[in-house]
Amino acid sequence: MTPTDLLEEAAVEIAERLPYADITQIAHACRVGRAGLRALEAKAAGIAVRAACQRLRGHIANDVDGRYAAGLLIGAAKARQTLRSEREVDVVWTGPSSAVQTARLTTAVVSELIDSATTELLLVSYASYPPASLSAALASAATRGVEVSLLLEQQTDNPRFTGSTGFSRLPVTRLRWPAQHREPGAALHAKIIVVDRQVALIGSANLTGHAFEKNFECGILLRDASSARAIADHIDSLREAGVLTVTG
Repeated sequence: MTPTDLLEEAAVEIAERLPYADITQIAHACRVGRAGLRALEAKAAGIAVRAACQRLRGHIANDVDGRYAAGLLIGAAKARQTLRSEREVDVVWTGPSSAVQTARLTTAVVSELIDSATTELLLVSYASYPPASLSAALASAATRGVEVSLLLEQQTDNPRFTGSTGFSRLPVTRLRWPAQHREPGAALHAKIIVVDRQVALIGSANLTGHAFEKNFECGILLRDASSARAIADHIDSLREAGVLTVTG
């Protein structure tokens, strides 16, 4: 492959895996050249963004390459946005890349889902050590009037649970599954995000930085309103029956 082929391949793969907001940052850095990518790599909090900057620096030899890479990134990202809006199901991964480019990074999908919410968000998780980016995205959603509900595992209800419940300062509705409403030894183990009862992400990833960027995780993103609504309605029904309760 020629150097141009390698640059094009890198840009398209990066645009496929990262959120659009990250792509615009990286594209801006590309226009500055290798120095711009180096600066973004030094300050970026996300592992995936730093890796993308490092990869692109290896393929950009001059300003022309940088501007070309920026155009490739934005063009590919916009094309992917259009394609995803037309697909009902996407596979979502965290972990090592492979030769099969059929999936997106968990962190990218979660970021875009939260940013897209207009009325309500439901998040269900076992462990929750939220990265700063997730807490900030949820705080922003709450500020713009989105009703955010969190159903998280609690040590008071599951003595074997040792993880953080996280999100302590967010203005959200907090739900729990009390021990008296469980079978002995049962755990709240589901990992779900539902947006506006229109889209749902169901998978193995907890609400943690490791699950979003380091672990080996897999999920399915459903752009199917009937399925998303059924999940949210199930949680609502359990709440109305008293199986789930609101914490203080």
